[in-house]
Amino acid sequence: MDRPASPDPHNAVRPLALVVESETDARIATADRLAEAGFEVLEAWSAQSALLQIERHPRLRLVVVDADLPGAEARFALTCEIARSRPALALIVLSAGPAPDLGALPEGARFTAKPLTAARARVLLDGLVA
Repeated sequence: MDRPASPDPHNAVRPLALVVESETDARIATADRLAEAGFEVLEAWSAQSALLQIERHPRLRLVVVDADLPGAEARFALTCEIARSRPALALIVLSAGPAPDLGALPEGARFTAKPLTAARARVLLDGLVA
């Protein structure tokens, strides 16, 4: 189910992020790291649910997406589709697999290995989202 990771009455001033991850534990852990970094966090478990959330939430500023979602037509297909439809969104791509080849990710997208640690989240987010 698509839902906020942690309801908070102060969400109006916090930037909105979306975590796209099919594995429940990994999705929750990533959402927790982003909440610790000051984001209001939505969750999606598939490309389809992610695209619906992106369409529904115009104030979305960041998408953290698993490069290896089951059922995706290609490894970075969802990331590229998001970049085409909402070019202003900041994108972080996570994977337990190899780093992408040069040019495989949309311009400005950042890649890191799973799991997303709090320290790595701070480095990636520094200057990425206003």
